[in-house]
Amino acid sequence: MTHFSTDNLNIVQPKHNVKKIIGYLKDFYRDHFSWGELLVALIFIVAFCTFKYFNYLPTEWGEQSLLTSWWYAAYFGGYKFSFHFALYFLPLLFGYFMSSIFHHEWHFWKRRKFWLLLLFAAGLVAYRSTLTYYIHDYLASNYSSAHMDWLTSIIGTIIRGGFLFVAIWVYWYFTDKKEQPFYGFTLKNFNTKPYLIMLLIMVPLIAAASTQADFLTSYPRVQKMLSLDFANSEHWKYFALYEVLYGLDFFSIEFFFRGFLILAFVGIVGPRAILPMAYMYVVIHWNKPMGELISSFFGGTLLGIVAYYSRSIVGGIIVHVGIAWMMEIGAFISKYFYP
Repeated sequence: MTHFSTDNLNIVQPKHNVKKIIGYLKDFYRDHFSWGELLVALIFIVAFCTFKYFNYLPTEWGEQSLLTSWWYAAYFGGYKFSFHFALYFLPLLFGYFMSSIFHHEWHFWKRRKFWLLLLFAAGLVAYRSTLTYYIHDYLASNYSSAHMDWLTSIIGTIIRGGFLFVAIWVYWYFTDKKEQPFYGFTLKNFNTKPYLIMLLIMVPLIAAASTQADFLTSYPRVQKMLSLDFANSEHWKYFALYEVLYGLDFFSIEFFFRGFLILAFVGIVGPRAILPMAYMYVVIHWNKPMGELISSFFGGTLLGIVAYYSRSIVGGIIVHVGIAWMMEIGAFISKYFYP
């Protein structure tokens, strides 16, 4: 039975620079890449986009889809957790199945820990998703505020992030503490330069996206706070706190996907953890613009490769949070200064 030790990840070089990241990509392409596996992933993305953007999936807060007979009832009825669990678990499982087909590695399917981790991971992110609705219902029933939408978002962000960290920390403490740092939280030999360069490369792409109608429908996310008014200077403190916590929400997302889904699984499946993680990462963007959903696969895979080889997610956090704030700024400028 093949076993992948986390010790094999301790390959960080003295300088964590741009050339080293390019080296990670070359190593992955040489040792672990499969064109067939990539083709299946692209077919999955096209199929999922067709299913989503032709209204077969429900959108946010009560808009019905074409599958009103059962899908709508499952999502907006009493089955929110079950809906999200299936939404995240099935792509993750499919990703591992395709990986085993193309790389002829089936040993980990026989391990109980692998199955428990799959269920635990899907359960965590599904419960995190449904917490939003529980928090909204609770606050609406027990509190009164002129900015209830803002308050719900702020409290929801804090609770969702805290829930992920505590749950995963407990798992790490009892299973992986002696094997590795807390799933990528290490600054050993870390250099911010390559990640700042990545953000610089994203500037023109985000600027172009900020001119698109579907992008401006979703961004800036703060525009969904209908109780707040940009023209009211008293509301800017609410906007500022919202944006700070909005960025920190991506901190927890990066930790879950590149930290937990890569580094908790790597001792069992090795590099096979990367693409299945990207499958789930695509699906979690199901209520975002199509361009963002498609690009999430490639961005998630890139950051997954870096996390696998460097054993760190700090760079990924910088990139992910930075892009999130840049998208907010780009959309804000486009919508309110150059409409």
